[in-house]
Amino acid sequence: MPRLRRLLVHLTTRAATRAGLATLGAASLALYALDLHALVGTELRVLGVYVGVFAAAFVLYLAAAWLVLRRPAEDRVLLGLILGFGLLFRLAELPAPVVLSSDLFRYVWDGRVQRAGVNPYRHPPSAPELASLRDAAIHPHINRPDKRTVYPPGAEMVFALAARLGLDSVRGWRLLVLGCEVVTVALLLGQLARLALPAVSIILYAWAPLVVFEGVQSGHLDAVLLPPLLLALRWRQDGRLVRAGAALGAAVALKLYPAVLLLAWWRRGDWRLPAACLAVVALAYTPYTVGVGAGVLGFLPEYVGRAEDFNIGLRFFVTEALGLDGERVRALAMLVLLAALLVVLLRIRRRLTEDAAGIVRAGRAAAGAYLALVPTAMHPWYALWILPFVTLAPSAAWLWFSGAVSLSYLAYAWLPAPFPLWLRAVEWLPLYALLGWGARRGARG
Repeated sequence: MPRLRRLLVHLTTRAATRAGLATLGAASLALYALDLHALVGTELRVLGVYVGVFAAAFVLYLAAAWLVLRRPAEDRVLLGLILGFGLLFRLAELPAPVVLSSDLFRYVWDGRVQRAGVNPYRHPPSAPELASLRDAAIHPHINRPDKRTVYPPGAEMVFALAARLGLDSVRGWRLLVLGCEVVTVALLLGQLARLALPAVSIILYAWAPLVVFEGVQSGHLDAVLLPPLLLALRWRQDGRLVRAGAALGAAVALKLYPAVLLLAWWRRGDWRLPAACLAVVALAYTPYTVGVGAGVLGFLPEYVGRAEDFNIGLRFFVTEALGLDGERVRALAMLVLLAALLVVLLRIRRRLTEDAAGIVRAGRAAAGAYLALVPTAMHPWYALWILPFVTLAPSAAWLWFSGAVSLSYLAYAWLPAPFPLWLRAVEWLPLYALLGWGARRGARG
């Protein structure tokens, strides 16, 4: 009789979990299906409404994650619900107008420029040499039309490939991002199995509003770099350092910042990982330097200037928040924080363990150190790459930030008002507090 009672309780609990998750999924899908431009218009104030929608989706996401992970079990129906709704969230964004960022239009433009046989680092979109490529659907929406591209050569190769495959449109690029998302989820499921973690933990990535909105909706390149990043993780765990370095090099050639993993994952005395990584990056840059030389850096040198400061984190709190300003103070603070990042990465490498979970922890720590200490702009999509690591090694700090970082869109909605101090505090200070609490617990352990 007690055994039967336990079985009935188990079945009832499982059914309730499935029903609860389905309800949360349906409510989330309704939010993702909203056409904000139709409801609010295309002016920047739509971003204020978006933050409210994001906040609601984030609350549903946390509730779903708690429901699934409080007593995680291998349940194929539950896993099917997670993956099914995750796909539906993304499909709901395919036909929607672009709301958050115009970067996607630059991706499509750079692809078309290359399909026409022109080096994308040679001319800005406004150049008369490219007049024949302009259209009404893409060109008018490009940001910084008088600046050459900022994207690294790996990204340009992907843009060119998309154009040659006929994906040189908003929906076409979104389909490419969706394909990368499917691969990312498959690789994460493989990692969860390798680490003996429940497959339903995939909800931390598949249902994350940051991934849905900054991935398929905005089409950001950061979602495209996740497959090579996760391949680098897998091969680093296997000790296949040349393959791991090559995959990491592909990720670096796409967005540069995964380079922090190079030091965190380096095995002392073994140069195969950095050599393979740097070789791939060099090979990616080489064909684009023809005819432009150092111009292959494009807009990147200007991107680290004061004019591009946005949603600055720790640097703001140790300079402007204290009344310290000016170019010298700014430059000194940036150098100090970069030095601190290097010190932290070296410490991560010293504590690296060669087991699969140890490689994941080192990766999460390195990605987190970059996001917490980087002294330049912090747009919401820059945080997207921490979520695969959080899926494999959950972190309250980075779960918080994956939601709070979207508060920065309020700064656009309220232009030309300055970025308010309270907004920075709500976004950043809980992150630092949770990171400090986690570090303290780790030290006690």
